[in-house]
Amino acid sequence: MNSSISRQKLIMQISITILILVLLVMAIQDFYQVVQGTTNWVGKFTITWGIPLAGVMFFGLLTIVFGLINLWVPDRVESLRSVLARLRDRLGWLRWLLFVILALIPAKIFIYTPLGFKLTGGGFRFAFFLAVATAMALLVTQDQEKLIRWRPILKAFLFVGVVFAFAKEFVTVVDYPLSLTWSEGNRFWDYSWLYGRRLYDFPLDQRFEAYIDIGRQSLWGLPFLFDSVSILQMRAWSSLVLTVPYLLFGWIVLKSLPGKRQYWLWGGAFVFLFLYQGPIYTPLVLSAILVAAARRKPYWVALPLIFLAGYYAQLSRLTWMIAPAVWAILIAVFDGQTPSGERIRWQTWLRAVLYGAAGFLGGVGIQRGWTRISRQLGLGSEIQGSAPITAPTPAPEIVFTDTSDAVEAVSSGSSTFLSDQPLLWERLWPNPTNSLGIVFELLLVAVPLIILIIYLVKTKRWKLNLWQNLAVIGSLLGFLGIGVVISVKIGGGSNLHNLDMFLITLIFIAAIAWENGLQNLLENLEVQSKGIKILFLIMVMILAFLPMLEVIPLELPEQKYVDLTIDLLRDESKKVVSEGGEVLFMDQRQLLTFGVLDAPMVPEYEKKVVMDRALAEDREYFAPFYEDLANQRFSLIVTDPQRIRYSREEEQWAEENDAWVEWVTEPLYCFYEPKYSKDKTHVWFFVPRTDVSNCTFQP
Repeated sequence: MNSSISRQKLIMQISITILILVLLVMAIQDFYQVVQGTTNWVGKFTITWGIPLAGVMFFGLLTIVFGLINLWVPDRVESLRSVLARLRDRLGWLRWLLFVILALIPAKIFIYTPLGFKLTGGGFRFAFFLAVATAMALLVTQDQEKLIRWRPILKAFLFVGVVFAFAKEFVTVVDYPLSLTWSEGNRFWDYSWLYGRRLYDFPLDQRFEAYIDIGRQSLWGLPFLFDSVSILQMRAWSSLVLTVPYLLFGWIVLKSLPGKRQYWLWGGAFVFLFLYQGPIYTPLVLSAILVAAARRKPYWVALPLIFLAGYYAQLSRLTWMIAPAVWAILIAVFDGQTPSGERIRWQTWLRAVLYGAAGFLGGVGIQRGWTRISRQLGLGSEIQGSAPITAPTPAPEIVFTDTSDAVEAVSSGSSTFLSDQPLLWERLWPNPTNSLGIVFELLLVAVPLIILIIYLVKTKRWKLNLWQNLAVIGSLLGFLGIGVVISVKIGGGSNLHNLDMFLITLIFIAAIAWENGLQNLLENLEVQSKGIKILFLIMVMILAFLPMLEVIPLELPEQKYVDLTIDLLRDESKKVVSEGGEVLFMDQRQLLTFGVLDAPMVPEYEKKVVMDRALAEDREYFAPFYEDLANQRFSLIVTDPQRIRYSREEEQWAEENDAWVEWVTEPLYCFYEPKYSKDKTHVWFFVPRTDVSNCTFQP
């Protein structure tokens, strides 16, 4: 027996040593690639961020040395452990101040300094992340015998991850007047159309629906209820909307058990990081908040909340219409008067039926009823100069292969039918658009939590009856199938946001498990098996680190180029308007929204709409567009850089880029030519060609 234990211990020691050395080699290799061939790279360090970087690297090396010695010959460092523990205790409350300061360092280095452009290697960033988290855990561990315990290291990972995620979102809060991403500026125009139509020179007797769902428009557009909204304020609001609701949902869906509020607070942070991996769009999170708020409430409170959740979900995205009903049934099955694992009573069935009916009526019944009435009365909306629509259809996310032309778009959900556009099944696996692939990325994010839930069930800590098992498995598999199919639709697949219903459902299940053994498992983590400890560690570590993997600092062009672009655009648009011509802003419509430019609004042919219809190969939509180009209806067209270049298979967004070039760029160049084509600000102006005799384009 003793020889078997010794053999297992030796295997574990060797495995850990190999993992540490491999990580160290990867980190050194990444760092060497940065400094290799760079002259005077040491001189580039400043006190502001050079010292924290060097300090963390030095601490990391010391930690590795100390850890390996402690692993193989622990007696040699026993006295050192005691000295360090005493020094830590003398810090008092300063430990928590240092805990917070250390958590800021990765965000400072990788997002807010030029080193973020250089130190992009995954090995170095992971080693840096581990060094910071280890130092934080060392500070807040309260134990005279051990320097680091399991729960403090989990807290450190969570806090670093949350701070980094907030920093990543709020780095975009700047007063830069042009669009930061492929679709950001036009999204602001979309948001403003509901509450801020007064901002535009557009006939009030004409109807136009912005290319966005009413759920997102009504939420993101709230600042436009007030006068004099700036682009800085709008970006701040957007960053708040993309972060705070995640935390609120975590704290609402998890129950704060008596005397254990600290676990509840950290649990909310975990939910934030879990949903941030999508990222899950906020309207669906708000719907989930309403359902979570209905738990264990009287019917007169719960049913309206669930109804509103369903109604708001379908206003935001048609594929979300059934999600609140499913979540409501799920919590009803578990939150009834039935003790865990026993046969479900009729009162619980009644609750499940009423909850499901409320969610279904809000999500499906009202929508179908209004659609039927609208058809009978001949109601509907039309885009001026475009085909009639019955609902706004948000555009897909898109990034052109030439990153100097455009940066990643902010996408929304799409109500376009899947049959309208191709499905790219290869995006399930590692590909140029998503280096991990949908399947592997989902496994990293979701499987550790699923294993923990299965462990609770298998060890009888959480007892489920047949119907509860069916509710859990059925809801997860159903939403998983829907999410996978939507993820491979052309224009998607770069992240997990289309698996939103699956991920939120998993959080609802985890919240129920939280009250049936999961929190107790965490509370008594020190006495659990090493397998469970490592599983918790891996789960939190993955969620905290993934946002750090590829992020780089925000890079803006020099102000002189921005001023030049806006001055030229202002002069050109004024000239066109004074001569009675039209200016088409396919891009940069936020310049009209925030009063940077003054020109009559031409709502047609906004580039997200055009992109979506190009992906669907919609000849009917493009017929009037090509006619307007051939007639040179517009005296000036403002767009992002346009190049006739088809992608190679190994490039990002190859299919999307090729669709745009075929359906938009080539026809545009046939009848128009660029007058201003500076890439530094990603803004091009096109004017009509004087000679189109060589045009061979056939609509």
